[in-house]
Amino acid sequence: MSRKTRKRKAARNRAAASSASQHQKIPDPAKQAAIMAGVRGEALDGYNNAAAFLGQSSPLISAGTFLRSGITSNIQLLTTTYRECWLATRIIDTPAEDMTRSWYTLTGKFKPDDLADLKRLEAKHSVKQELTDAIRWARLYGGSLALMVIDGEGDRLNRPLDLCLLPPESFEGLLVLDPSTGISPSTELVTDLNDPDYGLPMYYNVNTEDGRAGTVTIHHSRMLRFIGRPLPRSEEIAENYWGASELEHIWDELQKRSATSANIAQLVFQANITTLKMSNFGESVGIGTDKGQKNIRNLIAEENRFRTSFGLQLLSKDDSLENHPYSFSGLNDIYESFMMDISGAAEIPASKLFGRSPQGFQSTGEAEMRNYYEMIAGLQERYLRPALERLLPVMAISCFGYLPENLDFIFNPLATVTAEEAEELAGKLTDRVEKLYRAGLLTYQEARNELKTVGEKYAAYSGIEPDAAPPDTRKPPAYE
Repeated sequence: MSRKTRKRKAARNRAAASSASQHQKIPDPAKQAAIMAGVRGEALDGYNNAAAFLGQSSPLISAGTFLRSGITSNIQLLTTTYRECWLATRIIDTPAEDMTRSWYTLTGKFKPDDLADLKRLEAKHSVKQELTDAIRWARLYGGSLALMVIDGEGDRLNRPLDLCLLPPESFEGLLVLDPSTGISPSTELVTDLNDPDYGLPMYYNVNTEDGRAGTVTIHHSRMLRFIGRPLPRSEEIAENYWGASELEHIWDELQKRSATSANIAQLVFQANITTLKMSNFGESVGIGTDKGQKNIRNLIAEENRFRTSFGLQLLSKDDSLENHPYSFSGLNDIYESFMMDISGAAEIPASKLFGRSPQGFQSTGEAEMRNYYEMIAGLQERYLRPALERLLPVMAISCFGYLPENLDFIFNPLATVTAEEAEELAGKLTDRVEKLYRAGLLTYQEARNELKTVGEKYAAYSGIEPDAAPPDTRKPPAYE
């Protein structure tokens, strides 16, 4: 191979290598080392347009960030906001009250009298209202506790609650506590994997109301625990094992809506501004004598007094009066936008949060309310069910002296039905009970009990008394 041929071949190889390097960029070893070491650099996975100043190239967008408000730790601010801001009150109260509004229905093997006695015990100690308050303060402060008050257990509060040792008629109600009363969880945590409170504080130190007894240490098994909005584990520990206040994540939206409402109200005072032009007014006021300034004030007062509702205004020859009305067009759309933003942040339909009819063409609000009820049902299962599963056995043993077999409950639906819908549903359930009875799947007594349950739910069959049913000595009639 000649020398000239070898040079041409070497040139072709260099061109091929250069072309390959353009199609496949060789990673920078320094950058690879930084990535392997866990060093995070600038994110390059978003949209960016340097020429149009979009993405990371836009200083207005890229400069934005989120900062922690930390208002969950500010008990005084939360309390003041709840008491003074009606919208914050509704955001806290509405879901809490809806979670207990329809209440629950007990299931299991009960005697009719036992079930009535349990309901009376529940009403006597206002259990429903106390649980509502516990959920309310958990949403406001990020957490709350409800102490199950047991007669004769005052000197054993720091010990686990033993259902086998509960005497009859020992349940004395619930005592709701929140972080504003001075609850301090212990550093000792529950280590039993089978305990529902695993990983949470073993004890809670509670300040007494009079302050003379100091603090009382209470075992977690005697408490019904509620939290606000869940947090990551590290943040939960930082908040003393509580959640976040429901006002924390909507704080910016609440401020924007309140500021907008206040500014609109302020504009009402400036809706119609009248200006009076007077010659040499500035000089007379600025460098005039006290007597001259007084004469000007008297003149303006007299001209205003002579102004009538018929549009008559007396002025000097060289003076002029101009009216500048303010147009409020567009303000309603801005206000509506803020309302929708805070409604979405609070997860409450605007029709329910603000008490207004649904907006939009052919809008009935049924879809929004259905989504809201599904959200409330999820909150019931997450927060209310664990509390009732701990509370109901205590109440049952206190009321009956024993724990009923298969004790359980279901939450009643939140959606209310009209009289026509109730009548239709009662008729369908009655037909179903009749078919089961005719098929021999229900006894005469069981059929009456089922109809009694249907009647209690849909306000029908008030004359049926399950206890008055005669012994089931006959067979169900066959279909003709």
